[in-house]
Amino acid sequence: QPLSIHVGFPLLFDQAHIPGSEYCGPTMRPQGIEQLKKCVAQVPHSKQIVIYCGCCPWSECPNIRPAFEALSKMGFTHLKVLYIAQNFGVDWVKKGFPVAKGR
Repeated sequence: QPLSIHVGFPLLFDQAHIPGSEYCGPTMRPQGIEQLKKCVAQVPHSKQIVIYCGCCPWSECPNIRPAFEALSKMGFTHLKVLYIAQNFGVDWVKKGFPVAKGR
């Protein structure tokens, strides 16, 4: 099973996130990248990882690209990004997909 990582803002993760996902963001700032690196420090580079944010429309997300770049540079070879067109609320929650709340 892939490791699911939320790389967005803590408030959004606390409100609703994919069950079983880990909070490791936001990655738009250097502190967030460091937090992400700590989250995956013990993860084998061959592990499948799916990152997502959902803070805003895909084309405007400040967190996905830095997270993907950082994980790629770290040597993770099975890295995927969950495409969220508008935001997590519209594209996940309102469509009835499972959610968890809090940490």
